[in-house]
Amino acid sequence: MNRILFCLMMAQVLYAQILNAPLLYPLFEKLIILEDKKKGKVNIVHIGDSHIQPDYLTNAVRKPLQQQFGDGGRGFIFPYTLNKQVATRPYYFASDATWQICRNNQPYKCEPGTEFGLSGYGFSTKAEQFVFSVEARENKDKFNTIKIVSPTASLYSFKNKFQLQEPFVSVYHQKNPISSISFLPTKKQALFSINGLVVEKDAPGLIYHNIGAVGSMASDFNGNPLFFEQLPVLTPDLVIISLGTNESLNDVSVEKFIEQMDLFINNIKTLCNNVPVLVITPPISLLPDKKFNTYILEYSKALSKKENIALWDLYSFLNGLIGEEKDLTVIKITSDDVHYTLEGYINQGTAFANNFLNEYKNYKRSRK
Repeated sequence: MNRILFCLMMAQVLYAQILNAPLLYPLFEKLIILEDKKKGKVNIVHIGDSHIQPDYLTNAVRKPLQQQFGDGGRGFIFPYTLNKQVATRPYYFASDATWQICRNNQPYKCEPGTEFGLSGYGFSTKAEQFVFSVEARENKDKFNTIKIVSPTASLYSFKNKFQLQEPFVSVYHQKNPISSISFLPTKKQALFSINGLVVEKDAPGLIYHNIGAVGSMASDFNGNPLFFEQLPVLTPDLVIISLGTNESLNDVSVEKFIEQMDLFINNIKTLCNNVPVLVITPPISLLPDKKFNTYILEYSKALSKKENIALWDLYSFLNGLIGEEKDLTVIKITSDDVHYTLEGYINQGTAFANNFLNEYKNYKRSRK
């Protein structure tokens, strides 16, 4: 990163403060306890679309937060790699059965009976018997606990290993960290589904879950109640939402967008004990005619007026970087005019993490 861009980014970090930050104070209290006493876990769940699915932006947030508060584990993962989707780092997945994967915004491509749960994806097989395995790539990603999230938890069993059953999940825990594990079905069924997996460490710390579905809008999640029913599995202490890009590319009006976002947020709060919600506005993008996506600006303005959510204005942050010349190269947008390079997503995630930690520090100072 050149020096001029670095200075611009630092100026914007100071500018792009989190609106309605007091809504995050209950979370900050939990972080103070975690930081001081080194006990327990704090869970942050970040939900979005293709900007979130590959974990570039979210990993740039996860790293500094876990450095400060401890590494409680990777959290939610999904086997995109079995169907050559965007890889879920840092785990390998393997199965001796053929699995179908489809998105909540393309239900017509799914097997009848497919249920879109926590991942925003349908993932199913008609195989009567199979083995499914998960393996960490590096020692630092070993885990003590793994949970299989599915519509019916009792369908799966870990091979000759002790397990527990909780709503929507089969759970295996081992005192010593492990790098791999396999599971298989416990009985015959016409269609087996997996809605995701969760890996955790016994160590106290923060878990930063990322859930992203390519092409998805708030309405796609709203149309699938199982997503909200399974969300408490992650015991969120904060939910972050990054949606709006796909709505803008589908000519969704600002009124309709806010209506669906309100429903999305209300569904989350209803099933997750009124958990705090932070919305990140959609990033800058261009329309097919190469004009600036003005939908994004209108969405951002409307979101900034809401009092029941905290807000980080990514749109304004990026707009400040491109300057009056509107030089999109500095924000690292790709040739499709919608997505960003790895460096671009890391810059966005780093800026958000810095703002988040600054708000946390300011709260700690003010409560003394």
